[in-house]
Amino acid sequence: MIQQNKYTVSNALIAISIVFTLLSFYYPLAQNLWLSNYDFNAWNYVLWFIQLFSSNFIHWWLMHLLFNSIFIYYFWNIVEIIIGKKKMILFFVLNAIFTWIWITFLSSGITIWISGFALALLSYYTIELWNKNNPEYKWWITAIIINIAIWFTPWISFLWHFLWMIFGWLYWCINRYVFNWQR
Repeated sequence: MIQQNKYTVSNALIAISIVFTLLSFYYPLAQNLWLSNYDFNAWNYVLWFIQLFSSNFIHWWLMHLLFNSIFIYYFWNIVEIIIGKKKMILFFVLNAIFTWIWITFLSSGITIWISGFALALLSYYTIELWNKNNPEYKWWITAIIINIAIWFTPWISFLWHFLWMIFGWLYWCINRYVFNWQR
């Protein structure tokens, strides 16, 4: 069992998510922090740039926040231990930029996506386990299949979740083949 440290980047992201989500519930103006291509198209680039990071921390409703927080606490901390704090921060920032660009040019509504980062990590971790011939990867493939089934429910975007899974694979490839980073 991997020992988890309570002072991790992942746990800080949970705390920031709780604050941003609660703000968006109690202060309707905070909903401007959700990503929308409207601000880009309206030439409001300052708000659009702020949304690059703020929209990563907002959840649609309290159960979304609860489930993602549990997933983040368990899963992100494990990946952070495997890849280290610096690579975890880089993973988060690159995923935010990747998603920000795609959503800006392909989305017609508002988007919030902390769960997208979770899915990117899920695909990263599954590939990492598979690469190390760890049979546990089969359980994580099952988690991916369950997530794919959830994508077909209303209010959930199949395209964005699929792109986040692709990003997890891309980040794994970057670490493995481009930078050949070892911990």
